[in-house]
Parts: sequence; structure tokens; C-alpha cells
Amino acid sequence: MTLPPSVERAKAYLDAHLTRTTGGDTSQSGPHEGPFVTISRESGSGGSTLANMLADHLNAISASAATPSWTVFDQNLVDEVLRNQRLSPQLARFLPEDKVSEIEASVREIVGLHPNLWMLVQQTNLLIHELAKHGHAILVGRGANLATAALRNGLHLRLVAPAGFRAEQMARRLKVPVAEAAAHNRQVDAQRRDYVRSVFDSHITEPTAYDLTINVARTTPAALVEMLTPIIQARAAAAERGRVSPVRESLPAATPTTV
Repeated sequence: MTLPPSVERAKAYLDAHLTRTTGGDTSQSGPHEGPFVTISRESGSGGSTLANMLADHLNAISASAATPSWTVFDQNLVDEVLRNQRLSPQLARFLPEDKVSEIEASVREIVGLHPNLWMLVQQTNLLIHELAKHGHAILVGRGANLATAALRNGLHLRLVAPAGFRAEQMARRLKVPVAEAAAHNRQVDAQRRDYVRSVFDSHITEPTAYDLTINVARTTPAALVEMLTPIIQARAAAAERGRVSPVRESLPAATPTTV
């Protein structure tokens, strides 16, 4: 079976990063966390576009061929969880970035249509945590900033924009009228709020959960990539120092900033 390119990249990343911890290699002693980026976004604000542009740019300027490649994880997170659990990829439709309906889940489990959905959500959170810990991962959505809150060397972003701007962006993407795109954005944003509330008991708009909140209507993806690159490089340098030395250095707390 031919896998989508994003899933193939995710599989290659996991094979390179997560499996090496079982090989008995202790040459890289000490704590190793990150670097990583999480992106929370309002619908129509271009989270996946920024994530892919950022990964391409960071990989292009990598100073060493030995540096791991940056990889984007969005929908392929669910695909990878299902693959690891040896479950049908068809189950991905039961795991939207939305609140899992307890009644629907119970009924479907009784009739054997899928395994426990809450277990799959928790497996997704564990995978997000491991990907961030091993570093060079850009994680889009699914409350990734909350799933990785205990880890160092991450950059947590929240992308926002006026409703009209986002509706126009989504209308072009979906090739639908702006009014229809605006309704779509409202529904998706509500679903994402419900997901974060039900899974993490938190609010997706909580400002202290992010390092940077960025109004994408006031800039361009290319400009954002240039702005974010030195911050990510600083996180990468801190992660490298942590990997080499077993001593946990004290890093200044990130201050949420609105751009």
C-alpha cells in the first residue's frame, strides 16, 4: 500500500528518532528535550502552510548533514497512532480534532466498530510528547502545546486573524463562497475549543499557554519564517547543551507575547 507523502515522512522520522532509544546507545547521555514547535491556530490562519514553510527553511539552512531533519506532524499524527496500534486507517474519521462524543463512542464500541476512542486520544498525546522530546518536530493542532507543556526547548505558537481575513483565505482554499467559508471556520474553531476543553480541561485561547500569539493578517508566512528562525535556533542550541550535559540548566521562563 502506498502511503501519503506526509505519512511517509512521519514514518521515516519515527524510525530514525524513536527506535534508536532501544538500541542501547548511551553515547548521548543527559536530558534531551527538543527543540520542537507547536502551532495552535484559528481556522483559516494557515497553520499547516507555516509549519511546512518553517520545516523547509530550517532544513535548508541546517549547518550540518548530521542534524536531524525537521518534520511536520498534523493529520499524520493520527495515522501514525493507528499504524502503531495495528488498526485500520479508516478509524481516523473517528478522531477529529473535536470532542469525542461519549455516547457515540460507547455505542460504537459495543457493536465493535472501533476500539476505545479515549485510549486512542491518549496514545496520540503520548506520541506528541515523544516526538517533541526527541526534537526537530513541528506539531500542528491537537493541543500539542498542552501535551508538551512539561518539556523544555519548545516554541508554542498561536496563529490568529480577523474573521473576515480567515474567511477569504478559506474560501480560496475550498473554492466556496466567503459566507460558506466563514461558517466553516466557526464550526472548526468550535470543534477545536471542544477538543482542548474535553481532553486537557483547558481553554484553547488561554494566552499563557503560548510563547507567541501572531496576527497572520499583519504579516506574511515568509516574514514569519524569518522572524521565528532565530528563536528556534536558540531553542535548538539549548537542547544541544542539555543533551551533552546531565545538568539541567535554568532557562528563563517564556513570556507570552502578541505580535
